[in-house]
Amino acid sequence: MSGSRRTGSTSVLVTHSVDEAVLLGIRAVVLRAGPGTAARDTPVPLRGLPEYAALRAEVRAAVRETAR
Repeated sequence: MSGSRRTGSTSVLVTHSVDEAVLLGIRAVVLRAGPGTAARDTPVPLRGLPEYAALRAEVRAAVRETAR
């Protein structure tokens, strides 16, 4: 994060793991089958907060819903 503030660059991590996305990201974006279409874009709270486990469940549910 500090590197991106200095350079003004942005990094995108693409993963198929909900746990990895929520653990490493500051936002979790679930994409639809159509190219470039977001089904859900969720900010990730600091780790260890009670909302963290609930967010994992919400993102996982969004992935399941999008896959239908």
